[in-house]
Amino acid sequence: MSTSSRSAERFKYGICLNDECPLCKEKKVQQIPMRKDLVCSECGKPLRECPPPKKKGVDSKLIGIIVAVVVIGGGIAAFFGLKGGNEVPPQETPVSVVDSDSIKRAEAEALRIQDSLRAVAVKDSLEKIKGATAQPPVKSTPQPRSTSKNLGYATFKGSWPNDVNGRMVFTSSHVIDSKDPKKRVAEAGDYVIGEWSDGHLVQGIWYGADNQVKGSVIIGK
Repeated sequence: MSTSSRSAERFKYGICLNDECPLCKEKKVQQIPMRKDLVCSECGKPLRECPPPKKKGVDSKLIGIIVAVVVIGGGIAAFFGLKGGNEVPPQETPVSVVDSDSIKRAEAEALRIQDSLRAVAVKDSLEKIKGATAQPPVKSTPQPRSTSKNLGYATFKGSWPNDVNGRMVFTSSHVIDSKDPKKRVAEAGDYVIGEWSDGHLVQGIWYGADNQVKGSVIIGK
């Protein structure tokens, strides 16, 4: 396994969906260690998981320029060597030398091409992220809005049953959500902040009564 493969396995990647977060506005793909929760490093809101950004390989144009410089330099050295005939002593055999100005021009051109390719790659990545995060408008029946709803085992604060930043505060020990395949159980005083759809948790952060993060819960719709 290559070094890049091992490195990719140690991290997960996500995009912030909080419109008020600067990292969301930048559409920045955040790299989060596997042992940590998939939350935004800026605002603390849950991230939407996405593939890691593609790494660029060796710049073939840069290699081509460098090879061309070496070939030209070798040709110049060979020309002057032939012109001198057999009078050149063996210990003074011409060496392929390129003047510093040619090297500087080649390096500058290589950097210009590399910067141009990097800019194109960044633009393509942003376009793909915009296309992945853009969602078509969904027509839905207006739901009554409320600021609090008592569910018996917990109290929901927000717009029930749909809210992108609702808070569920548990008053007794209970499964966080019936759709959770892991059947995680929250204790009295625990609370979950996240996205809710049709009364079910889509994704969120689970906190204990001491306000310490217990983990992230990602179920999906």
